[in-house]
Amino acid sequence: MWSLPTWAAQEGNEGLYEMAAPPDSAFVRVVNLTSGQLELAMDEWRQSLAPGRAGDYLYRPGGDAQLQVNGQPFAFSFAARSVQTLAYDGERLTAFEDTYFNSRLKALVVMYNLVAQGASLQTANGAVTVIGPLAASESADREINGVKVALRVSLDDGASLPLDEAVLQRGRVYSVWVVADESGPQARLEEANVATMP
Repeated sequence: MWSLPTWAAQEGNEGLYEMAAPPDSAFVRVVNLTSGQLELAMDEWRQSLAPGRAGDYLYRPGGDAQLQVNGQPFAFSFAARSVQTLAYDGERLTAFEDTYFNSRLKALVVMYNLVAQGASLQTANGAVTVIGPLAASESADREINGVKVALRVSLDDGASLPLDEAVLQRGRVYSVWVVADESGPQARLEEANVATMP
């Protein structure tokens, strides 16, 4: 968890993104879909990502930018107050438009389906579908009350991928990643964070 900068406390900004970044910043993070380590560089930011892992959101002013992945440059133009997740597969970056979330009353759960079949986020017993079904390479989100939850990802082929039980806190963003590795589709739930100052 990051500390609240003095200027943010003075302005009363308490949303997820405002806690770490100046107003109207653009936010971007990368998820590593390769089997190797990634080294990211953008502006003054540097970040290392292990295989299958997502980085913290990096922020910058809106406008043109260059993101380097293992020294390979990618050009982007980021709108102010935009939030993006970029999935890197070893050759290209696939962009997912995320929600700029600043509610203090709910938690936001975002699901990214990065496997080659449809997937849904459900309660652990399968009784309620929380998000989905999502086709391959789709994402979607849903605001949820701050509660303790037990969830699973259900795939079109009938497989069920249980997630670790989690306590969702109001004002926070949680990502559900559905990814593939050598043993097949995997799913995990983790809290999203905004990087601290470089």
